[in-house]
Amino acid sequence: MISIFMKVSLAAFMLAGGVIKVLHVPFQVEHWRHYDYPLWFLSVTGCLEIVGALGMTAGIWNRYFAVGSGVLFCILMIGAIHAHMFRARQSLFMAVPAAFCFICSIAITMWELKINF
Repeated sequence: MISIFMKVSLAAFMLAGGVIKVLHVPFQVEHWRHYDYPLWFLSVTGCLEIVGALGMTAGIWNRYFAVGSGVLFCILMIGAIHAHMFRARQSLFMAVPAAFCFICSIAITMWELKINF
């Protein structure tokens, strides 16, 4: 039951973030400019977040989707943490949501692969 809650919560959070990025909501575009990445990369990142959210939702019924989405989210969140800390030189506080999603992604992936931690 906890696994399902984590999957749904992570999927919802990532889906919201992905949609905001794909739609180029003004506050997200302004936030993105601090990272000094091209604007097209915002759309790519948003699409990957949406695909991952759909996969994580499908992972409720098929663990392979959860594992794939978990790995995708780990990669995306490492990139997000790097962007906050090194590209934009923001405080550690700004990277907390990405770090939390990274930890959740690792936990889900390990749970589905039956790796004890």
